Amino acid sequence: MKKLFLLLSIALVFVLAACGSSSDENSAEDANASEDTTEEPSENNKELKSALLKNHMEVANTVRNNYKKINDYVAALNNEEIKAEELEALKADAVEAAEKAVSNVDAYTFVKEEGLTDDAKATYEEAIGDVKGAFEAYQSALESDSTDFTTAEEKLAGYTEKVGALFEEVGLSSSADLAKELQ
Repeated sequence: MKKLFLLLSIALVFVLAACGSSSDENSAEDANASEDTTEEPSENNKELKSALLKNHMEVANTVRNNYKKINDYVAALNNEEIKAEELEALKADAVEAAEKAVSNVDAYTFVKEEGLTDDAKATYEEAIGDVKGAFEAYQSALESDSTDFTTAEEKLAGYTEKVGALFEEVGLSSSADLAKELQ
């Protein structure tokens, strides 16, 4: 229940941040120029912000449950009290979750394409490739009994870097940190 409230709170913050900055931009533009020249760029920027946020949230939703199973296994590795059978069951769940995440990311389609520029779409597709690579790295590490998930974490950071740059470009104050979104 707490996670649901947290998710809804984050979504509300994104909406308020997007609406608040759009409102400020519209007021300033109306004062400085005619409606014909300012409304179109503002409307395009608003559409782009909306598309970026919706797609970011959908990417997080696409892999959240799978990431949780992997994270549960990683946390159990540090728990000395856990039984070997439980750890093996968690590992099997984590391997299966990594496989599902890879196939879910493969099947991912933009939930909101209108408003995305060609450059933004290309960058987003590249970032989604990083998410897929992260879960492939998790799967590989899990299957080889490795506890080093650095490669997977770096891939998730790559997504955050690419999408974060898009967020900054359009003036979104929200974080594009996928690892935080998945917690």
